[in-house]
Amino acid sequence: MTTPEISIILPTRKRTATLINSLNSLLASARDTSRIEILIAYDDDDTESAEFFANTWQGYIAQCNATSKIFETPRYGYLRLNRYVNFLGKNASGRWIMFWNDDALMLTDGWDDEIVKHNGWFGLLRMPCVNQNHPFALFPVIPREWIDTFGCISPVTHSDWWIFHVTSVAARIKNIPVEVYHDRADISGGNNDQTYRETSYDADGKDPTNPDDYAHPQRQLELIDWITKLKDLTQNVN
Repeated sequence: MTTPEISIILPTRKRTATLINSLNSLLASARDTSRIEILIAYDDDDTESAEFFANTWQGYIAQCNATSKIFETPRYGYLRLNRYVNFLGKNASGRWIMFWNDDALMLTDGWDDEIVKHNGWFGLLRMPCVNQNHPFALFPVIPREWIDTFGCISPVTHSDWWIFHVTSVAARIKNIPVEVYHDRADISGGNNDQTYRETSYDADGKDPTNPDDYAHPQRQLELIDWITKLKDLTQNVN
């Protein structure tokens, strides 16, 4: 098996059918699935996912000619989403780490070619979300060296927020022609299930006592440190 170039990190909860639909869109449109590694985390109280990964997953992934790593983790919940992301990122083997959601659909053929053509570049690759006009990179792609440099992907709940603010100030963002559709209930009307209803956006950026919130004073100082470090590392690099 080819050493993976792209590691897909994907926390999921009680959405096995939706998950497969999402992964089908990714793998069917990839130019070379052998260079893709899929890392999935599901909660230790999620019996639906546990049964699926124990009994069905290996047959599915073997047909896709991709590799995978499946992890059962504590239930951190939506407001500690970065705990899943950091764990999966540290277990990734690929040159690139690509964020993905179980309610996302890939629209671009050969999306993997668009990523690997930037091998050697340190910064954010941003894929546009066609049905959500959002200023950040909702599905960021970053080099694996990001973790080696900073120690984790993100110290705050919303890693896309953190990665965008670090890389935008340091002028390390490249937009790539890869389009994603986000089939989330409040955007598209799809997947209005228990998993969606258990998420909460009310506290985002509003709880300075929560160390996982970007409003926390220590995280604000840390953000400045990360920006400075990225600028120093890339000041003489194209």
